[in-house]
Amino acid sequence: MSLRRLHPGPGRQMIADLSWASLRVPRCTLAARLAIPRALAARNALAAPRPPWTVLFTKAFALAAEAQPALRRLHATLPRPHLLEAPHAVGCIVLEREHEGVATLALARFTEAHATPIADLAARLHQAKTAPPGESRHFHRLLRFARLPWPLRRLMLRWAVARGRPLLRYGGTFAISALGARGAVIVDSVSVLPGFLSYGPIGADGGVQVFLSFDHRVMDGADGATALEGLEAAMETLVAAELAGMRQLIPAG
Repeated sequence: MSLRRLHPGPGRQMIADLSWASLRVPRCTLAARLAIPRALAARNALAAPRPPWTVLFTKAFALAAEAQPALRRLHATLPRPHLLEAPHAVGCIVLEREHEGVATLALARFTEAHATPIADLAARLHQAKTAPPGESRHFHRLLRFARLPWPLRRLMLRWAVARGRPLLRYGGTFAISALGARGAVIVDSVSVLPGFLSYGPIGADGGVQVFLSFDHRVMDGADGATALEGLEAAMETLVAAELAGMRQLIPAG
């Protein structure tokens, strides 16, 4: 049997490095069935293209973190074990984009999603997916990192996780990755960030299965349950209201 030897692209290298680094993070995963009928109805009332659900979940989770400091914390081990608390949640959306003819995983980073209009978040996500590498700062940084020798990449990742601050500067406090639009759900994660959120298909009644994986050194199961409750509440109030307001801003045809 003849085998081909393939060089992994930057996206695959990133996942391999993160998978290695995530082995040091003790994680716990919670699952809950949320009801978001108001947000679903408000989004459906908008003309296409509608804001992606990943953007809506990013904003809702960032809003929930405003009232829950545990969602804004990272664990660091240097110079001694301690927690770092950010003033606001910093979210990352895991996305797929094309690079040199190959589908490549990348990140879109949002520093103040709680206070950023949904339309602006959606525009920034679109830019992260489509802009040339030279015009996308985060993707350009990923490509540069992927070109480094793998021992150096692993050393830099270990240092970032141990210090905490570089993880916040180049990553964030939580990540979102979802395949709900394709009828699938990500149950587990390889994230080094303290929070990782995923969700399945959104039903016609607004029901959705949500999974929250978190660093157990940062928060406990009760914190995770409160986070999911806060996510649902933010989606059904502030996010739904903003979506309804976006419809009112669209001129009548």
